[in-house]
Amino acid sequence: MMRRLGWNLVVGRREPGWRALSTEIARVAALSADRLATHRAQVLREHLRWAATTIPFHKARVGPDAPLGAFPILDRSTLQQEGESLRDPTRPVEALHAETSGGSTGEPVKLWNDAAYAASTFATEVYVLSTWGLKPWCRRAYLWGDDREQKDIGWKERIARRIHGDLFLNAFEMDDARMASFADRIDAFRPALVQGYATALDLFASFLLREKRRVTRPVAVRSSAEALPDEARARVESAFGAPVRDFYGSRESSSLAAQCAHGGFHVLAHGRLIELVDDAGNAVEPGVPGRVLVTDWTNRAFGLIRYANGDVASWSTDRTPCPCGSAYPRLERVFGRTSDFLTTPAGERIHGEWFTHLFYGKDGVERFQVHQKALNVVEVSTVGPAGFAIVEPLLFRMRTRLGRGVTVTWKTVPSIPLTRSGKHRFTISDVPYLGGRS
Repeated sequence: MMRRLGWNLVVGRREPGWRALSTEIARVAALSADRLATHRAQVLREHLRWAATTIPFHKARVGPDAPLGAFPILDRSTLQQEGESLRDPTRPVEALHAETSGGSTGEPVKLWNDAAYAASTFATEVYVLSTWGLKPWCRRAYLWGDDREQKDIGWKERIARRIHGDLFLNAFEMDDARMASFADRIDAFRPALVQGYATALDLFASFLLREKRRVTRPVAVRSSAEALPDEARARVESAFGAPVRDFYGSRESSSLAAQCAHGGFHVLAHGRLIELVDDAGNAVEPGVPGRVLVTDWTNRAFGLIRYANGDVASWSTDRTPCPCGSAYPRLERVFGRTSDFLTTPAGERIHGEWFTHLFYGKDGVERFQVHQKALNVVEVSTVGPAGFAIVEPLLFRMRTRLGRGVTVTWKTVPSIPLTRSGKHRFTISDVPYLGGRS
């Protein structure tokens, strides 16, 4: 009761209007397939008209009644170059929130959202948790990028976290001793939900299985930020004794898709439209991997329409209705995004997101890649005009973090090669991880 009261007083008051939005989301999610299609077509048509008549980038390219397919596909370079022309010019910048995304692509971009977007994101979170049998005020343990967040939060947020009582475990510092401490803290905290980067959850689960260590069983484990391979999912579920629920999103557009309690990987279609297309921009068939294009109509600060976020996914081939009752379209799999851990000479594993966070908002860095070629050799490549004054402080932090004896070098390059699947890997490690400390 006290936890629920504290959540409502501190957390629930951050996003006014979320209760009504959450009720509306549940209503839309319960619509039949035909009614859902009609509803989405109406909302999309209105949103496209708004973009075509308000957003300078789109006004210059499409007419007021243009269908979705007439809008150009946006990529990260477009957002980098045309970001200001995608912002709603009728609203003062002071009323908007700037979001910088380094993401798993290593290509920083800046975009805008507003209070309505934040409330919708919050309400969607509440809705998804409810489908997992969880209350929004449930106990949560986060295996996340804790060091940056703990450093940057203000005193109000610190008080809120203390009242709400969430447990934060630093995914940027994961050696065996720390993971043993994580297990102890989870046992003491008894969370209903464990949430973390996919690769961090897998690393922790591998440690638990190797050490034959059991922890308090949560209701669910939430995997985010990266794709979770089937073998890794099996390890996480075995280690925690609980189902893994994928939650797919990004900084550019949060809450894209989530698994229901029956395993259906549903696009959260009350606020987003996802297209899966081939290299020519044509829709792909179910089961066939395609580029993810995102249209987000919850964000009226920025014209994010048909945005290619760099991921690859496929539609489900299962045509039968999902047992959960929702007619939201289902994904079969999201193939991107993946991160490598880098290994220090001391045996510590550093999550790839730690390096991504270093580059957030850094001027002149269009793309980057951190490549660990040997245990004591790391090479950083950047694309863009960023000079020594911008990059050297980042290299210093890397050298400090990786430890003595590790050489970190930097070079500027005209481009960074993609993988065979067309993905950009922002961290690569050639050093195998064998468990324990070296």
